[in-house]
Amino acid sequence: LAADEDAVRKMAEYNAMVIAMSRKMNLTGIKDAEESLVKNIYDSLTVYEEKYFPKNGRMLDLGTGAGFPGIPLAILRPDMQVVLVDSVLKKLVFIENAAAKLGIKNIKILHIRAEEGDMVTARAVKMLPVIAEWGIPFVKEDGIFAAMKGPGADEELRQSGKILKELKAELMERKELELPTGERRTILYFRKTAPSPKTYPRKVGVAEKKPIIGEA
Repeated sequence: LAADEDAVRKMAEYNAMVIAMSRKMNLTGIKDAEESLVKNIYDSLTVYEEKYFPKNGRMLDLGTGAGFPGIPLAILRPDMQVVLVDSVLKKLVFIENAAAKLGIKNIKILHIRAEEGDMVTARAVKMLPVIAEWGIPFVKEDGIFAAMKGPGADEELRQSGKILKELKAELMERKELELPTGERRTILYFRKTAPSPKTYPRKVGVAEKKPIIGEA
């Protein structure tokens, strides 16, 4: 990726901040800085394909956790507005403070209205039928939802046929890759072909308890 020295420095410093804070609170299960550079920073950047990230676009990172992949992508693409969403407030507070210290000005910690995002990402937070229901309603028509998955992506994709059809999303591309540590990753890029029904996403907790599973 074409990143300048300032971007590389910010990613390394953010990584160090995450590791330091993880000794005080459960930000990430990874406690070693070098390992985090691969499994958090590097892994976050694997979702990046320039054609899916429009200039001056808006991206939503769903279930951002410690700020991955949202923060590395915000550093890489300062022209984009990146909205970071998580259910744990203290994680969002950390992200906001760390970004301010590093001068990362293109992020926001807030709720976004449905169907505004050019690009929505979700990094292995739940099974695909669940994160599809959470994320696709926030994507605007002709926008992209990128699901970052590990082993088992094919089975999850098969189980997601019904909800993807309901939410008006179709698989555009899949990217297979391997991290330097050997873990396999599959990134699924879905394009939203029409507005999703206004009944989605369902109320908090429903998608997890009663996921819509089945082939189209």
